Amino acid sequence: MLDRTKAPEIHEIDAVTLQIAEVTHLDNGAKLHSIISETQPVIRLDFVFKAGKWYEQENGVSDLSSKMLLESTINLTAKQIAEKVAFFGASLDVNHGYDRTEITLYCLSKYVEELLPIVLDVLENPSFPENEFNLLKQRSQQNLKVQRQKNSYLATHAFTKQIYGAEHPYIFGYDEQGLDKIDLLKTKEFYQQNFLTQELEVFACGAIDTLLHQHLTESISKLKLEQADKANRESLYVPLASQAKTELVEMPESLQSSIRLGKQFPLMNSEDYHKLLVMNELLGGYFGSRLMKNIREDKGYTYGIYSAISPKEHDTLFFIGTDVKSSVTEDTINEIKKELALLRNKEVPEDELATVKNYMLGKFLNDITTIFEQCDRYKRIVLYDLPQNFYNNYITTIRTITAPEIHALAQQYLQENDLHIAVAGKYS
Repeated sequence: MLDRTKAPEIHEIDAVTLQIAEVTHLDNGAKLHSIISETQPVIRLDFVFKAGKWYEQENGVSDLSSKMLLESTINLTAKQIAEKVAFFGASLDVNHGYDRTEITLYCLSKYVEELLPIVLDVLENPSFPENEFNLLKQRSQQNLKVQRQKNSYLATHAFTKQIYGAEHPYIFGYDEQGLDKIDLLKTKEFYQQNFLTQELEVFACGAIDTLLHQHLTESISKLKLEQADKANRESLYVPLASQAKTELVEMPESLQSSIRLGKQFPLMNSEDYHKLLVMNELLGGYFGSRLMKNIREDKGYTYGIYSAISPKEHDTLFFIGTDVKSSVTEDTINEIKKELALLRNKEVPEDELATVKNYMLGKFLNDITTIFEQCDRYKRIVLYDLPQNFYNNYITTIRTITAPEIHALAQQYLQENDLHIAVAGKYS
């Protein structure tokens, strides 16, 4: 019988074992990555294309092109697509990102044969109806106007524009007239040049038996998406060299200010990347972080403040974000700088570092409990061209990193002169 008077034993986490995918090279040039789990009778299919903002020639064209895929095909209207997917209790979504665009189907495994033809029709035969495009563009422009009334949107947009320059695809959001130049022809051209089977990565995870795997292989092999022309698609964007400066987006009627502060960090394959994740967690990555304790708990300037590391295929961005009352904007920025200086000038106490390590290890284990979450980690390894032991190295780094190492990282990566600051609201 369980003795509830005794606490459970504590075990060290030495390594993690993620599901290994079976990779099938299809006749059309696509790759099918299959991760099998029989615990639940469900499946997720991710069709991942090199069709994100990185490959667009006009700002916003990749977003509109991706959304148009579900607006109708030559065989089905948008309503018919939605009704057929809903009939089987499934979901079909398009997720557009900075580097890639994903078309994702969630459904019960027994309905894949009915639903997969719809997905393939969406990918291969979008009709790009003009009326639907005009409505989509109008909705997107209206949403943009709403978003540009928010300090947080304006601050992040201004901050990323400082980092990367005016025309770079990694800028967050759009300028006010950002979608005006895009027409239906440009969205069609983007689809034809970037949704290509020879670059397609398909990730299938869930209850996949032998027959279903064979069906997926045969069906997806028939998908034919060829590039409309042989123009060079590789982007040549080069981020600006880091030059410290501060920008204010004036919002005279606003009672609050949104603050963004940060700089570029190394790519995910850098030897410092995992160590920087630990440093970031300590600074502002969780509720007990230094920024939260100082600026929320001690000073009472904000309800929440955070720091984050946002990796992409061609760059990584470190930033601190918060919303504060306008009258304490400058005080908040000064306190952030004090916390950064403290990391640079003094080693982290061992008990504080131990707390952060335990939190990160526990959170990671909690984040890989389902097959879908494990597939997300595997997908990142594939798309970012990372080593297979990437996450075991992450665990090892958390367990072994020392206070002197974090001190050295802070001195190298958190110099005040390298920081960019953007404020939307009032700077007083």
